[in-house]
Amino acid sequence: MPVPRNGLHSSVFSLLVGCCLPFLACHSEPLSEATLFQEYSDAIVTIRHMGREGREQGVGTGFVMDQEGRIITSLHVIGEARRVKVIFSDGAEYEPESIWAWDRNQDLAVLKISRENLTPLPLGQSSNLTTGQKVMALGNPMGLERSVVGGVLSGVRQFTQGPMIQIAIPIEPGNSGGPLFDVQGQVIGVMNMKSTLTPNLGFATPIDGIRPLLERPNSMAWSQWLRLGALDETRWVTDQPAMWSSKVGRVRVDGVGEGFGGRAYCHWVQRPEHQPYQVEVMVRLTDESGAAGIIFGSDGGDTHYGFYPSNSQLRLTRFEGPSVYDWTILDQVRSSHYRKGDWNHLRVVHRPDTIDCYLNDVLVIQSKDRDLVSGQVGITKFRQTGAEFMSFRVREDGFAESEVTHADGLRQEREKALLEAYLMDSGNLPTSGGGGEKWTSEDYRQVAEKLKKGANFFKEKAEQTHRETIAEALQKMFQSPEGSVDLLKAALWIARHDQPSLDASDYIHEVERMALAIQKRWKEPFSQDQKVESIINYLFVENGFHGSFTDYQHASNSYLNKVIEDREGLPITLSVLFMALAEKCGLDCIKPLPLPGHFMVRQQLASGDEQVIDLFEGGRRLSFKEADQMAWERQGVTVDSQQMQIPSKKDIILRMIRNLQIFAGSEAGLEASLPYLDLALALDAFNTSLLLERASTRLRMGLRDDAKKDFKTLLELLPADDSAESIRELYNTL
Repeated sequence: MPVPRNGLHSSVFSLLVGCCLPFLACHSEPLSEATLFQEYSDAIVTIRHMGREGREQGVGTGFVMDQEGRIITSLHVIGEARRVKVIFSDGAEYEPESIWAWDRNQDLAVLKISRENLTPLPLGQSSNLTTGQKVMALGNPMGLERSVVGGVLSGVRQFTQGPMIQIAIPIEPGNSGGPLFDVQGQVIGVMNMKSTLTPNLGFATPIDGIRPLLERPNSMAWSQWLRLGALDETRWVTDQPAMWSSKVGRVRVDGVGEGFGGRAYCHWVQRPEHQPYQVEVMVRLTDESGAAGIIFGSDGGDTHYGFYPSNSQLRLTRFEGPSVYDWTILDQVRSSHYRKGDWNHLRVVHRPDTIDCYLNDVLVIQSKDRDLVSGQVGITKFRQTGAEFMSFRVREDGFAESEVTHADGLRQEREKALLEAYLMDSGNLPTSGGGGEKWTSEDYRQVAEKLKKGANFFKEKAEQTHRETIAEALQKMFQSPEGSVDLLKAALWIARHDQPSLDASDYIHEVERMALAIQKRWKEPFSQDQKVESIINYLFVENGFHGSFTDYQHASNSYLNKVIEDREGLPITLSVLFMALAEKCGLDCIKPLPLPGHFMVRQQLASGDEQVIDLFEGGRRLSFKEADQMAWERQGVTVDSQQMQIPSKKDIILRMIRNLQIFAGSEAGLEASLPYLDLALALDAFNTSLLLERASTRLRMGLRDDAKKDFKTLLELLPADDSAESIRELYNTL
């Protein structure tokens, strides 16, 4: 695990939690709600975030952390790419200068405003809380500014994102981000959320979670923060005020469009030039009573076709104006292939004579309407629906007509054959018994149980087949010469192993976009060393990328797509991203440095010397001697990092898989780690250490036959000496 570094940020932290600043005083005697409000309410701020059109969309709370204008709140209070007002009790309003630090997993944020000589609240500790102790909160419930409420601490609960303080206290929208006090007036938590099931039950983030952020702030200018989540203008264009935002390949829309029925649309920048063309997208609705999907044949405004799910039905509509009287529903059907509450794949093939509409590769609507022959394509939503879109694609060439035409029939035939084969293997289903005998409830229960088992069987087979497909793809990658292996793509395929819907091409495009943005900053003459420094500056100064100090073992830190989205990762994933950017910027001076327990990179300087770069620490530069010392302090191993062999790309991928295996095993047990052992051995089949580990894992899980196969392979690989004898004895017992 990483250890805190000494330096400026640690010094700042010491000042913040020390006694030298004029914090509001802690009290030795218990405070009442009235006294708390009287003494502390001026340190409470109201935080209002605005929509794109400038209207207020939400309200939350924050509180003063230090004299220099730093404000603690919850990350969800400020959102991404949304303007924020910080309002004090005297009515003064400020827009943040920067987001000084944030942590998604803990839902914490620290804003920096240009106001000084503030009086901060005293930060307490959340490590020694007692169930049943009295607590109090200050906030802005339902927009009612600076309200106080008391309650009881019910316990500390463990959630996926970490510990949370459970409190029996009324929490309403607007409380989020406010301080939770003990009776001495010390902040012990940050109000976070209320229970959706139980009244007067809520949760707060322990204040101790803020300390790692104060030691290593991942600051970003507010102007840059406002660009997070903005639509990629090289791909999308919209003049609608609905809340369109994007994160890599995904587009999200919230709010209500200005059009009738809340219609809003977003157009793809490239217009199809000829027919036939194909438009496809994955879409997921937050509310099945709404509607969202594909538009095509668009004039850029209110005239277009739309294919979309609405109330769990599939609809093809021709829109010829702004009102419902200008809309013609060409067809509307129900389909058993619609996945309610899940991602659905929509596809339209627009031919000169027909419009074919597919749902999850099944043809559901076909129309001969020809009123809108050409135009733009894009996505749309209606009513209050929130929707997410991903994997939007337009193809005019390169898709097989026969494949498109017959995909639905082939899919249904394959599904039918697979189901029949399963039912035949599973034994005979109950019969009516002949003679007109009625089915009984027991008959139905037996069928239901059989189908339930079948569903689990097919889910497991789907996961297994997906993982085998990933393994085969990676095997094929590493059969190529080292110089032609795409490390970025391979790392994304590791993420896809656990995220089947991930589209690697979206993230490759995002890294290419980042590389272009970096190169635009280069001015002649710009040395190679300056170019490397500009990548560091782009990632860690301008865009807030940082090492994950608070939740190091979280799987997202090992998934490169999540690292790109959340700007947080492990040493190895941040290094892979950095090396990919350097390569796409045309720099060949960056090489991997596989330091034990802490992956780094090495840079060949223009002077001919080499230097180590620690991406986990924001691009901090070290000497090889300092890197060696770090390996000794953190791992207890002696290394000569300067003489370390440069690892192959396959070695780097295997190390990433190993991280996932270890983290999964420690979090969820042996069964969770086994898929990563399978994947690692698919790439390194003759690794005896991995084989022994998988054999032992399988044996402990009761998979004796599979374990025996691994032991047999081990005996074939190991020399016939004493080292193999114990394995042979174990093999014989199986």
